[in-house]
Amino acid sequence: MLPLKVDSYLDLLGKTPEYASLLSSARRLNEAQLTFSKLIPAQLKQYCRLGLILDGKLTILVENGAVASKLKQISPSLLIKLQQRGWKVTAFQILVQAHNSPKNSRPFEKQGHSKRKSKLSQTGKECLTQLAATMSDSELKKTIQFFVRKHQDTSIDYNDSET
Repeated sequence: MLPLKVDSYLDLLGKTPEYASLLSSARRLNEAQLTFSKLIPAQLKQYCRLGLILDGKLTILVENGAVASKLKQISPSLLIKLQQRGWKVTAFQILVQAHNSPKNSRPFEKQGHSKRKSKLSQTGKECLTQLAATMSDSELKKTIQFFVRKHQDTSIDYNDSET
């Protein structure tokens, strides 16, 4: 029911002179995006958005370099398909816009990362202490000793296989 109300509202808004041009452009861009999505491989659809067409150059905004690379590979055949559909396109400009993707805008923790500090196991501490004991005085030895001391108070016993 909600999409119907929004569509009705947009149709009504589109009849006002102030918004008619804007909504007409938005509809054309949406139709162009749908057409473009049908022409590119399915695995790329969610990572590509159309930009402007200026002087025959179509700007395509992509999420990452891999998608940009794939689009560059298929660009000759894609260009022919678009021209066959009446698009006045002679070239592409592919821009990587990684941070504009809704997928990449998730908080850091939701992407499987955690702010939790790693803790060094008892076996790991013992191994590092033994290593430091065999070393001559150096920055590396001091760093290892500092690292072990730092983890003394926050220790948790893990399996002996973990370090």
